[in-house]
Amino acid sequence: MAIILAAVATLSVAGCKKKQVEEQDTTWPDVPVADVDVDIDEDENEGDEAEPAAVLDKASFDETIHEHFSEVSDCYVAALESNPELQGKLDAEFKIGADGKVLGITALDGSTLKDEGLLACINQAAATWTFALPPHGEMSLRYTYNLAPAG
Repeated sequence: MAIILAAVATLSVAGCKKKQVEEQDTTWPDVPVADVDVDIDEDENEGDEAEPAAVLDKASFDETIHEHFSEVSDCYVAALESNPELQGKLDAEFKIGADGKVLGITALDGSTLKDEGLLACINQAAATWTFALPPHGEMSLRYTYNLAPAG
């Protein structure tokens, strides 16, 4: 099944019909991004260049989401096997831990696509994702997917 990620990328999975997975919107909270300082003991690390930890911002959040579109697409394809008419908007809230790991994803009230199997699959996949470090500990961010048959 070929999955078209609208305005982002095209993925192919052999032997299936075309389906469209479209990202819509990232809702970013008005949280100031903090500077991250890394203390380096120059005597111990002489010659070593330590990079500061990346701080989660809208661009890095979107980048990580885009890196994992194929996993969301795989979940959608699997959900279509049991429900070929499955389509709609998934307004997903990502809860990201202070270490950048996904703590969970929930479908918000605005979602028209409420398939528990699909959400469970995305949660299982997202448990392996790592975002940059949130500037102030745990953080919740929204991302909207539109999932529908192409064509």
